[in-house]
Parts: sequence; C-alpha cells; structure tokens
Amino acid sequence: MKIHYTVSMDEPAKHYFRVAMKLEGLNEAFPEGVVRLAMPVWTPGSYLVREFARNILELEARDASGKRLVAEKDAKNSWTVTAGGADAVTVSYRVYAFKHTTNESYVDSWHATINGASVFLFVEGHQHDPSTVEIAPRAGWGAVSTGLEPTAPEGWTFSAPDYDVLVDSPIEVGNQTVHSFEVGGVKHEVSIVAPKPFDEKSLVAAINKIVERTVPIFGEIPYSRYVFLVEFTDQGSGGLEHLNSTHCIAAYLSLEPPSEYRRMLSLFSHEFFHTWNVKRMRPKALGPFDYSRENYTKSLWISEGITSYYENVILRRAGLVSTPEFLDLLCEDINQVVSLPSSRWQSPQESSFDTWIKFYREDENTPNTSASYYRQGAVLGTLLDLQIRKSTGSSKSLDDVMRGVYQSTYKQGRGFTDEEFERACSDASQGTTDEIFAKHVKSREEIDFQRFLGYAGLELQPKSAAAEREGFLGVRLKPGQGVIVANRLFGSPAEAADISAGDEIIAVEGLRVDPQRLPFVIANQKPETEVMIVYSRDGVLRATRAKLEEKPPFEFRMKKKEGATDEEKGTFSSWALSEWDQPLEYQEHRVSPARVKRLDFF
Repeated sequence: MKIHYTVSMDEPAKHYFRVAMKLEGLNEAFPEGVVRLAMPVWTPGSYLVREFARNILELEARDASGKRLVAEKDAKNSWTVTAGGADAVTVSYRVYAFKHTTNESYVDSWHATINGASVFLFVEGHQHDPSTVEIAPRAGWGAVSTGLEPTAPEGWTFSAPDYDVLVDSPIEVGNQTVHSFEVGGVKHEVSIVAPKPFDEKSLVAAINKIVERTVPIFGEIPYSRYVFLVEFTDQGSGGLEHLNSTHCIAAYLSLEPPSEYRRMLSLFSHEFFHTWNVKRMRPKALGPFDYSRENYTKSLWISEGITSYYENVILRRAGLVSTPEFLDLLCEDINQVVSLPSSRWQSPQESSFDTWIKFYREDENTPNTSASYYRQGAVLGTLLDLQIRKSTGSSKSLDDVMRGVYQSTYKQGRGFTDEEFERACSDASQGTTDEIFAKHVKSREEIDFQRFLGYAGLELQPKSAAAEREGFLGVRLKPGQGVIVANRLFGSPAEAADISAGDEIIAVEGLRVDPQRLPFVIANQKPETEVMIVYSRDGVLRATRAKLEEKPPFEFRMKKKEGATDEEKGTFSSWALSEWDQPLEYQEHRVSPARVKRLDFF
C-alpha cells in the first residue's frame, strides 16, 4: 500500500495544519473495504498520554472521483473509513498546532514545527509500510530541515521507511538559518530559529565539539546524516531525542551571561547522547512502540538519568566548561536528591515506572513524593563511574559499560534488561557496584556521598554558610502569584501548623508580608521561635502558630578533602580532567530568569 501525506501551511494565523493522507492499493491491503486509522496518544521520549487526537478537526474521506466516503470515529483516537471498493482514498483533516514544545506541533506566521506523532495518522496494521511526506509551506518560506530523506535534492518531499521513522523525524519549516559541519566524514546540520541575531557560529562550534567528544564513547557513528533543530524562545526549554536528529528549545535569555550559556549547552549534549542511549541502546520494554497506550519500564533512570550525567561529562571533555563548573553541574543533581523528600519515597526504578502518572504531572506535593529519574540517574551515574574507577585503578569507567551494553544488545538487534545493565556494571567494577544497585537503584537508602566522592579526593559541603542561624518554615511560593504557597515540605513547621499549598500568607507576627518580605521575616527569626501567622484559605482568614526550625542546607558544593591519597588524586585528575594541584576556584554568576529554581524553600 502507498501512503502519501501532504501538509499545507496556508492558515498560520489560525495555527492549523491542513493534512491530506492519500492511500493507494486498498483493495489488496483491505479486501473487505474497511480501513482503520489511528493517531498516537503519546510520542516516544516523552512519557505521558497527551491525547493528540483532541486537536483533529474536520476529518473526512473521499475516493479518487471526489465522492465522500463514510468516516466514523470509533474510539478516542481512531476512525473507521468504509472505502466501498475504492482502491485509492484521500483522508483530509486539520490539526490545531500551537504548543511550543518538543512533543507537540506549532505553526504561526513565522515558522512551523511538525512533531509527527501529533500530526500524522497511521493505518492500523500497516505501521511498517513506507510513506512519503510533501511539505506545502506558507508563501515566502524557503527552508525545511528534517532528518527524513528527501526524494529529490533541494526538494520538499521526503520519504520514511515506516511509521516509526516518520514520527521520529521532526520537521522545521520557515526561514531558519542552517549551518553544517562534518565529524568522521558524516554531515551534521544545525537549523536555528531565533527571535533576534546572536553569534550562531560559536554555538555551532560548541555543538561540533560535543559531537566529537561523544562519538568515541560508543565507538561508531550509527547514522548517515544528523540534524539539530534548535529554537530559541522565552517560553522555557527542553529537548527530545530522535534517531538521527533532535529538537531542542532553549531560552533566549540563556545565551547570557557566559556561565549560563555554558550550562545551556548541556541541552545539546544530553539530546545527542540519546542517539545511542535510548534511541538504539534502549530498554527492552520500549520497543516496538505501542502508540495507543503507556509503555512501562523501570530503566528510565538509565536512559534519561545516566544521559543527564553524561551531558556534563561531555561538556567537560569538550573543554566547554571548567572543572569547577563541571562539579557544580553535578551538584545541581545532588542538591535535588539530598534536599527534597521525594527520593525517600521513590527509588530510581519506581520513579522510572511511575513517569506516566507522576513526572509530567507536577502538583503541590511533587517535591515530597515524586522523584526525578533524571536527577536520581545522574547521581547514580556519578556513583557508578567513580566506583568503577576506584575498583580498577581508573583503567575502566562507566564508558566501558555503556559501550559494552550497546554492543551486546542494540548491535544484536534487541533491547537490554535491568539485569543485563546491572551485570555489566558489576563485571566492569569487579562486583563492587552491586551494593549501589541493591541500596540506591532498587531501594531508597540514603547515599553516603562523602564515601563515593572521596574516591576522587572530594567531599560534599554546604555551598554557603549563613552568617547566623536562619529560621525555616518549609514552604515555597508560586512564582508571580504573590504570597500563595506552591509547595509545603513533609515534616516541616508549616505542615505542623496546618499551612497548606494554595494558602495565601497575609502576615507574620502582625507584620503584613509580600513575596520579598515573607522569606526575609522568616529567615530573621531564630530557630525554635514560635510565630503567629495569618493566612487565607478558600477566602476565609485563619490564624496559626508555627514553631520554626533551623534552615537546612539545600545547595552543596564539592571541595577537595584534606589528606587525599595519591590514588584519589589520580582518580580526580582522570575523571575531572584537571591536575590535583590546580585550585578549585568557583565563580559566582547571575542566574538567568529562564532557569527555574526549585529549591527556594524558606
């Protein structure tokens, strides 16, 4: 059966794509004359049922003569078309696309981004059939960027060997600038959409370095061409990995100052590392995909979390961050695991499995009970790497594990199991990583960071010591919404005083407060002080007394420990790529408002 999609962009102001899906050869494929079409409910790499069918409008089917056929919706995301003996049928529909994210689609008068799972229907039972996609851009648009293969040079029609590849290949259309470079004789393209000019060549040079330092970890380039689709916006950031491309959205404010720019580069190293880890070397449960329901796995801490560890390792190896910046990036993950209660309620395997119901559905209780497998996995990547180096005198590292699992599973045409990954780590470390898996992967035991960081001559300390002991209530405010409580921590004074998320704090000790004054007033109370708090809940004024505690450290920093052994110094040098005698000089910097702080509890 032949499948051809045409995507028209003649309604950008309405934010609609017009899609025509032409099917040929129906009599042979469906002799009974009934065709069932469906739309995915999720997109691989973003583990949430998003119900893309909600955006479809005016679906109809016609035969080659233009006669309208019966097309009935029979489930939330599927339609039955009665072909009536027609060998060729065109199904047309419109798709609302105004979600500026990496998992849905977007079109306006400036540019368009097609993320296939939210735009393209598939024919049930024929997901393995090849297809072609023709792009009909808005007048005046002259560029299209995608990992799909063009059917002709400089053309606007592309081919996909099956539906998996089709929806795994986002498409950028507009007047974006396109740069290119080669690594290992393979072309890499960087398509950039930005609201105003910036030094694009420097960004492309940094991405080039990221590619050069990632390839040796796995020892091969598994694609014939790669495309970075990059958008800069003021609406947050994120990325989604694909087989030979990635779609990254970065905050424009992350381009300055230089320290924030260097942190922003981790987005590109993260998504590019996924080219191997998850797009090819993937958990057994994640292939083949079932687009109609959740696909569960306990291994997202490996696929996403260890990738989060390597996003920083690669930046260091590429010389894009200094050693102190590298250590601070690792500490950002440690901060979340140590400071929030959630890791005490969800192990990395549990948080991986529950991603479908928790990770993308944050609420007021998320810091207490919903751990991030990104953060947990990044911390575990650090532990595993240091443990392997410790056990082998730095003759092996986590690189050997990743390369070995890639060779023994993906290269053999299959996914890996949790047990296989654990065994690969155990083999590389002479059995010393078994404890990490027992206590910190499958269970929720507290991590002894001083022990593991000590293998590299480091220790963990609070980032800064308060001039004097600060009072602590245990709440966090909703950004931009006055003094309304966003989150309340388990076991906090706020919990004991019955202050809940959604409450509006009016006054403390008779003093009216605002978002700036409230944290200041609480911090300046001595721990163990009992304060009167007036607040509003459901429009009713209430009063309570809260006994404050001493504010715990929420942010940490790595320091070199006294009396480090020669072995520990050597491990530090090979891991952090810095001589031991070179001082760790941390530079403080302005944090971009685009980067959300999640540890601003007081």
